[in-house]
Amino acid sequence: MKRLFVLSLLLMFSLAIVTVYALTGREIMEKSDALPEPKTALSKATMLIYKGGDTLQRTIEMMAMKVGQNDKVLAVVKEEPGGDITKVLTHTNKTGEDLQWVKMTNGKVKRISSGDRSGAFVNSHLFYEDLRSRNIDDYEYTLLGEETAEGYPCYKVEAKPKPGKSIYDKAIFFIIKSGEFQYFAIRIDIFYEGYLYKRLINYNLKKVDGIITPYKAVMYRLDKNGQNLGRTEVTITNLQYNNPAINEGMFNMNKL
Repeated sequence: MKRLFVLSLLLMFSLAIVTVYALTGREIMEKSDALPEPKTALSKATMLIYKGGDTLQRTIEMMAMKVGQNDKVLAVVKEEPGGDITKVLTHTNKTGEDLQWVKMTNGKVKRISSGDRSGAFVNSHLFYEDLRSRNIDDYEYTLLGEETAEGYPCYKVEAKPKPGKSIYDKAIFFIIKSGEFQYFAIRIDIFYEGYLYKRLINYNLKKVDGIITPYKAVMYRLDKNGQNLGRTEVTITNLQYNNPAINEGMFNMNKL
């Protein structure tokens, strides 16, 4: 914001610094959680899975809808080549139990229990757990400091889940401090089984209808020494927000 007098400018700058440093980890995550989001989303993406020297390809069509404070997501995954199709339906409930179902390539529908959420989603480095929305109240937050990630000065915030709220030990969020993409998580370090297990990095950020959107996301799988064991890349090829044709009935388990 412009100021007419240099003294006023310096004073406001000083006050801004004090305010920034006064933010807690929880407050930073609240600002991130409050970023604009769509009522509905329809997207198509390619998925490349690099694992054990092989490269697997998938096409993903995703449909999502916000219903009150809850989220519903349907992912339809097609293997390339071959054409086998897997469908995963996720209902994230802020005040109740999250629900997930998978329709496997043999046509059977299976409920994913909390104990199954560490299972690999279509043989990728994503878990079924990663398809769920994050409820900000399910975690305790600590501001660890500041660090540059992917070229952005970031807040570094540790999130530890409350008992029974996540299969992961903890996550460290790198939240962009300022600019066009302020408060967006550019990177997330995910700890599982006692060590840094996975790292999610968002690339090619754009604003679509005012909504910060990464057009590419990569999940890296790491070993206990921090060495890369493989990765899964998801790149959006088509995206539409707030499509009025999407309705809640499309997310019914009986329609899988």
